[in-house]
Amino acid sequence: MNTTVEVIIQLRRETGAGVMECRKALEESQQDYAKALTLLREAAALKAKKQTGHDALEGRIELYSHADGRIGVMVEINTETEFASRSQAFHTFAREIALQITSAAPLYVRDEDIPAQILEELSQAAVEKARLAGKPEQIITQITAGVVEKYLNRTVLLRQPYIRDETLSVAQLLSQLSGALGENILIRRFARWEINPDGEAPAGRS
Repeated sequence: MNTTVEVIIQLRRETGAGVMECRKALEESQQDYAKALTLLREAAALKAKKQTGHDALEGRIELYSHADGRIGVMVEINTETEFASRSQAFHTFAREIALQITSAAPLYVRDEDIPAQILEELSQAAVEKARLAGKPEQIITQITAGVVEKYLNRTVLLRQPYIRDETLSVAQLLSQLSGALGENILIRRFARWEINPDGEAPAGRS
C-alpha cells in the first residue's frame, strides 16, 4: 500500500475527517503527520463551534457495566438529527464516553455544573494551607488558582484527557465528532455507580 494512502487512513481513523481533507492537511503540513493532525483537529473544532448554537434534541443513552457488574455507567449524549444519532461514529463515541466515565470517574460534565460553594470552599482551604505554610501573600492567589485548576481537570469530564490518547481532551474528542458529522453534539448528563469503591467491609461485618 502506498505510504501516503496509509497515512491518510490513519488520519481519518484519528480525526474522522474525509479523504480530501486529510490529503489537503498533509500537503499544507509538507507531509508532517503531527502538523497535519493538528490542522485537522483545529478544523474540526472550528466546525464544532459553528454548530454549538443548534438544538441537540436527538441522541442516545449509553449503558455500560464493568468489573463483573461492580461499576455501572449511564450517559446521555445528544445530537441534532436521528440520522446522526444512528451513525456508527456516534455509537462508538457514546461507548468511548461511557468507558471514560468508568475509568476516570469524573463528577461533572462541564465547569458550570460545579456548585459555586464547592469552588469557594476549595479556594478558601487552599488559601489557609498556603498561609500556614508561610507562603508570600503575592503568590497565594496563583497557588489557589492552580489548586482549583487541578480540581477542574480531574473532576470535569470535558477537561479530562481521553483515556486512549492523552494528547486529546474529551472536549476535543467531542469537537472532532461534531466536525465530522456537521452537527452539534452535547454530553448532557451521566451517572456512575460503584459497589464498595473503597474496598471496606460493610458495616456490621468483620
